[in-house]
Amino acid sequence: MEAKLAMTSFPFEFDNSDPRILTILVIGTEEKVRGYIQWQHQKGFAEVGAWSEIIPVPNCPGKYMSLLNKNIS
Repeated sequence: MEAKLAMTSFPFEFDNSDPRILTILVIGTEEKVRGYIQWQHQKGFAEVGAWSEIIPVPNCPGKYMSLLNKNIS
């Protein structure tokens, strides 16, 4: 069975038309997502506040997600 996420229900701003923008989507337990965001901050990759709000993944109990749009030019 293939999992699909309808873009019409995607809860983030998702404008990735600029080729310099890399969109990173992190999915896991809430604890793991928070930890990954903190780790990226400690490594100097992205500020914690640059990530979207951590929200539950629809139809996936116990899973959460956060998104980051990062200019990599």
